[in-house]
Amino acid sequence: MAIRTRTDYENALQAVGICVSARIPVLLWGNPGEGKTAVIESAAGQGWHVETLIISHYEPSDFAGLPVVTSDGSVDLAPPGWAKRLAAVDGPAIAFFDEFSTASPALQAAALRPLTHYEVGSLQLPKTVSFVAAANPADVAAAGWELAAPTASRFVHVDWSLPLEVYAEGLVTGHWPSLPVCERPADLDVLTSDELVLVSGFLRARESQLSSIPADAASRGRAFPTPRTWDYAARLSAFARAVKATPDVRRLLIAGCVGEAVAHEFLSWASALDLPDPEHLLSAPELAIFTGMRPDRVYVTLQGVLAAVSRDRTPQRWSDAIRLCAIAGEQCGLDPAVPIVRSLLRGGVRPSAAPVPPEIKVFAPALALAGLLPGS
Repeated sequence: MAIRTRTDYENALQAVGICVSARIPVLLWGNPGEGKTAVIESAAGQGWHVETLIISHYEPSDFAGLPVVTSDGSVDLAPPGWAKRLAAVDGPAIAFFDEFSTASPALQAAALRPLTHYEVGSLQLPKTVSFVAAANPADVAAAGWELAAPTASRFVHVDWSLPLEVYAEGLVTGHWPSLPVCERPADLDVLTSDELVLVSGFLRARESQLSSIPADAASRGRAFPTPRTWDYAARLSAFARAVKATPDVRRLLIAGCVGEAVAHEFLSWASALDLPDPEHLLSAPELAIFTGMRPDRVYVTLQGVLAAVSRDRTPQRWSDAIRLCAIAGEQCGLDPAVPIVRSLLRGGVRPSAAPVPPEIKVFAPALALAGLLPGS
């Protein structure tokens, strides 16, 4: 999405700040001289340690670790100085990989483990570190490379530019917008659970969008749907809701994870659901009405019930969830309810003292096939 106005710029700035605050790797794409480095390093003014690496100055061993023979004859992967400095920080920090489009395929491959496992050689980085990268499009980068698909899928992709209104004001006043970073919101876990339910429901309806790697090299270097990027999308959407970000910021984040076309389809589908509150359903399952619901809406509603029971597992809530599935099965057909019943019966979800309600018999054939029939 092109940045043309101050509002566009502020939306992109908040989207990047949410990624940094949520500790999900983000990559800023923009032309040289557009202020990408300055805005990331502005986090230092808010107490964040920022470790900036000009990627073309490094070798793969600076990310994978330098092999060193120890005194006992074994080989250790010694971490580089930048990783040691980050590990020593007592507080939030950013590992900023600048000029990332100058990273060769070998360097990109070496960076994969730090990005998702926080490991640099033999050193384990703390989870207080956020990874950020900035890149010029390959056609304007100095000795630029397209990103490989495994590398691209580890980032949220945000287009970046500096609109005239922001630039002109900054020139005159000397004050430039800083990166808005924040603490973890108190209600993030519940909101994340809700967003994961939506993603699960959408992918059940559009299974082909679970993983769709583009055919051309340029598109493979940007956002596309994979199980990892859908997880990113759900978590960032929840964070955006928690900090009361605008719908435009939420759309930017989801598009940065799975691509604009898929994000539009997902958001349009989600906005049409109008789901009932799972806690309300669990409080009075006998009053639940599923008649006339689309199968995908039934599935997402029951997934919400499953998520609510998983957060607060009591025997009564678990039994009521089974009853709700049975009611939905009787009113709308079994197919949308069977996956949720299976999940409720699997280990770790059912409380040890929870009685199996008699209504479960409607699912007996499907549960027998899965080896989950109670008492079998």
